[in-house]
Amino acid sequence: MASCPLVTIHLEATNRQVDPVAEAIDIAIRVRPPPLQNSDLVLRVLGNRCQCLVASPELIGRQGEVNTPADLTGWPSLGLGQPQQAFIWNLEGPEKAHAAVYHQPRLVTADMNTLRSAALAGVGGVQLPLMMVTEQLAVGTLVRLLPDWSVRHEIIHAVYPSRRGLLPSVRSVLDYLVQRFSQLDER
Repeated sequence: MASCPLVTIHLEATNRQVDPVAEAIDIAIRVRPPPLQNSDLVLRVLGNRCQCLVASPELIGRQGEVNTPADLTGWPSLGLGQPQQAFIWNLEGPEKAHAAVYHQPRLVTADMNTLRSAALAGVGGVQLPLMMVTEQLAVGTLVRLLPDWSVRHEIIHAVYPSRRGLLPSVRSVLDYLVQRFSQLDER
């Protein structure tokens, strides 16, 4: 905001898919797995977000080492979303192997910070964006489960109603987001 001192921002953090046209939103930032849906909105890719499975060393000590996806069966887990949905960790491993690990989370929330805190407390294993757990992985308070296996990556993108008539302030914020997200890209 220091680079755009005349711009005023109203930030709404939500997991619902907003309608920028109907809700008069200048820019919506979305994070979705590919492929991205076609719409009447202008879409601008900002970067990629990788995810990983993590758990606390204490939980691993209680549950045992995880060497294969099957080792996660019966593990306490944490889930992002709604309680009534199915929870699946879709994994891709060496030589394009695939595994779907169904789990019943002990805690379900739409707040990733709460999930990270619960994982740090040893409540369960969790799938989170790598950028959210980089520091904890570096200091060893969280450990990556199945590091040879990957979970989905997602595309971070901005959507907005139209290129024509885009206010200069909105264009400035969009350009700033493109520049900043290029520094965070996790491909």
